[in-house]
Amino acid sequence: MIEVKDLCKRYDGRTVLDGISACFAPGEVVALVGPSGSGKSTLLRCLNGLEPFDAGSIRVGDDVLAPGVQRARGAQVSNIRRRVGFVFQQWHLFAHRTALGNVIEAPRYVRGLDAKAATELGRALLEKVGLSHREGAYPSELSGGEQQRVAIARALAMEPEALLLDEPTSALDPERVGELVELLSRLREDGLTLVAVTHEMRFARELASRMLVLHGGRILEEGPPAQVLERPRHERTRAFLGLERAVRQEPAVEPEPGRTGVSAVFPAATARE
Repeated sequence: MIEVKDLCKRYDGRTVLDGISACFAPGEVVALVGPSGSGKSTLLRCLNGLEPFDAGSIRVGDDVLAPGVQRARGAQVSNIRRRVGFVFQQWHLFAHRTALGNVIEAPRYVRGLDAKAATELGRALLEKVGLSHREGAYPSELSGGEQQRVAIARALAMEPEALLLDEPTSALDPERVGELVELLSRLREDGLTLVAVTHEMRFARELASRMLVLHGGRILEEGPPAQVLERPRHERTRAFLGLERAVRQEPAVEPEPGRTGVSAVFPAATARE
């Protein structure tokens, strides 16, 4: 269980998170959505100590993060990061390590596994994400989707209870998004808690059990994806999803003979004879 209570974060006097409270239960998949600058990625980074905050608290099991510089509580932050993995938007793979080398780095030097045990674990995780045939490839030889899968396998190598993903679909084409949904669905079935920042509503609808809509550093509303996406309660959510524009749009005008329907949207445009 991850519990966030009254979380506040400021950058240069600007409030980025404004008293956020939320819980993320074991095995739950939560999508954080909202306009750019609403505080989604900042909240995600606070959850495992990557960002300090100014007020409030974050509890992960028995460990609690408090306001201030997290380096002063190194052991506590390390405990939380072992339990809460993070997959960055740009993946940040080690360029001089193969796919397998990237995955076994943390098990060897953080968890203290010997080379044989770490290698066995790394190969099992690469197989889990569908990349057992690419264990010897370097990041420069991998596609964007493959690099992302290596990053997920690397995060799983610490055997976390929760996985945080920052914009996991941002560099993927539609086919790769579908593959990612399938992979994360399998991880969800294994009982892993997933919290993802995303602008991809299809991804949120297909994978998440709950959505949080952020705006101005606050949670505007939350609920099942179908409810939030189809029947949002807050006007700002409707605007973010484009529903207000759809309501205000005038009915389509049937084109006159010899003309296209372009003029119904752009009145100055007419069809060529």
